[in-house]
Amino acid sequence: MDRTPNVYEFVGISEVAETTTHLLTLALQQVDHSGSGTNARLGPVEHYVLQQARDYLSSVREGFVLSVRTSNIGAHAETRYLLDRVLTDWEQLSRELGFDESADDATEDAVQIPAADEAGRPPVERVRQQLLAFGMAVVALGYLPRLPSKQVTFPQSYGKPPTYADIPVPHTPGELLWRIEELEETIWQMMSRNMGQLVQRRYGPVRRTYGFFETSAWLSIKEVERFGVKRSTTTLKRF
Repeated sequence: MDRTPNVYEFVGISEVAETTTHLLTLALQQVDHSGSGTNARLGPVEHYVLQQARDYLSSVREGFVLSVRTSNIGAHAETRYLLDRVLTDWEQLSRELGFDESADDATEDAVQIPAADEAGRPPVERVRQQLLAFGMAVVALGYLPRLPSKQVTFPQSYGKPPTYADIPVPHTPGELLWRIEELEETIWQMMSRNMGQLVQRRYGPVRRTYGFFETSAWLSIKEVERFGVKRSTTTLKRF
């Protein structure tokens, strides 16, 4: 079996995580230097990088929706929460994966569904990429509290030595989805708000988001080196 596409999809995740971490480091260091962070707004390049991060997290969410099983859900309240969130997103997700036959009525900027095959069957997009993204995210969230202190570079860390040990690992599907949504929301806030004000008002989410991408980058870089693949930090894969 040819595993090369899997390897390069993995490398794409590595590049997104590493570049996002570098960008956030520079932005948060600028907050430190400018005091209130009044000049810490992001430019077009920074917005492009964060859009790559949003695209990756979108794949993570899709992978979660495709992976979650009712047998993993314990509390009734969590079941209601997951049903509400997943069913809310299913209409858009089904269009993106080619399951929705009403996609012809979608807006022009929606994902276009390819034509049916010779047998008249609608094509279905492979979900390997979403599951890979989700699996990577689960590993990063699980390892985040155990990231070695010497690898923690969050500029506003108050602990000496710095650590993410206080950040809990999500154990249930509801907790996991909540963390994914927090990551998505925080990246969106970074793209639309002043970074200095964001750190002051949402320090916890910013720190958890930074730590997630920092951990993702550290773990994936180590594995990429094992694969013997040369990474390029100038080209980012769109998810």
